[in-house]
Amino acid sequence: MYQPLHLKYRPKNLQELVGQDTIKTTLTNAITSDKIAQAYLFTGPRGTGKTSTARILAKSLNCLNSKKLTATPCGECSSCKTIDSCSSLDVTEIDAASHNGVDDARELIQHSNFAPAMSPYRIWILDECHQLSTSAQNALLKCLEEPPAHVVFILCTTEAHKVLPTIISRCQTFNFRALSVDAIVGQLHKISSTESIEIASEAMRVIARTCDGGLRDALQLLSQLSLLNSEITLTQVAEVSGSISEQDSIALLKAIHSGDTLSVLQSSRTLIDSGKTPKLILSSLLAAMRDLLIVKSTRHCQNLIAGPVGYSQLRSLALHLDFETIDAACTQLQKSEFQLRTRASVQY
Repeated sequence: MYQPLHLKYRPKNLQELVGQDTIKTTLTNAITSDKIAQAYLFTGPRGTGKTSTARILAKSLNCLNSKKLTATPCGECSSCKTIDSCSSLDVTEIDAASHNGVDDARELIQHSNFAPAMSPYRIWILDECHQLSTSAQNALLKCLEEPPAHVVFILCTTEAHKVLPTIISRCQTFNFRALSVDAIVGQLHKISSTESIEIASEAMRVIARTCDGGLRDALQLLSQLSLLNSEITLTQVAEVSGSISEQDSIALLKAIHSGDTLSVLQSSRTLIDSGKTPKLILSSLLAAMRDLLIVKSTRHCQNLIAGPVGYSQLRSLALHLDFETIDAACTQLQKSEFQLRTRASVQY
């Protein structure tokens, strides 16, 4: 059966986890030294490996082909396979968004007293745990503080500030960071080579910048682009992702620099007619201007570029602009974006 790339290349053990070196080392040492906490909180942006790590930890604790805890679960035993397929009797993965009531929490606490069926641990993975109601979180407090010896809770969330401080204080917290552009590009290059997907190196970097540090989103986009059955280009990435292409961004920047109001209006109209919103156009311009400030201020800053325009093009544009002009443009674009965002409705 066909598998999307983000599922096919989901990490199977901690060594395959991308961009989270500290978490990888800490959990590996905890497993090998048998120092397992009874409650973990995995927090961070979407697509950075929280749920995957929770499943890997569950397999590491319950792998049946190892006589002791292992950081490299076999992936072949019945325990590992059922955890991967979310059908394990001893590892329960709950979507807290749809099971967020106090009755759900009480049922979880009641079932946690049952001994595991065939594994050393009974593990509960609560995905998007911030969706639990305040009453449900309060109901979990005592169980999280003094759970049965065979129980491990793993809470995953993208919004840790919505989790009660009393819950957080009872958990070992692991902060998953957004992946760097280079880390995402490295994984895209590896996977595209394995899957024989032809893609320009610039296109991979644009995909990485578009996805805001989320590897899952990047692989979703690569999977979709691969269906074009041709070499993936910058233009195709912009079209599929709904972003502003580098070529259009450069045309707008040059028209603004030269004071050609008619060209700015015509280019903007063309982008709007093609489905791009005024807010997206302003956001892309603002990102490009911020990158210009960085390029104008320092050298060797390729890794700091986050907007739609590549470093070489920015360097060329920066030669013809002074710092004060770029700074003033950033200020004006920020004001315009704020006005557009706060208006009740926009006519265009």
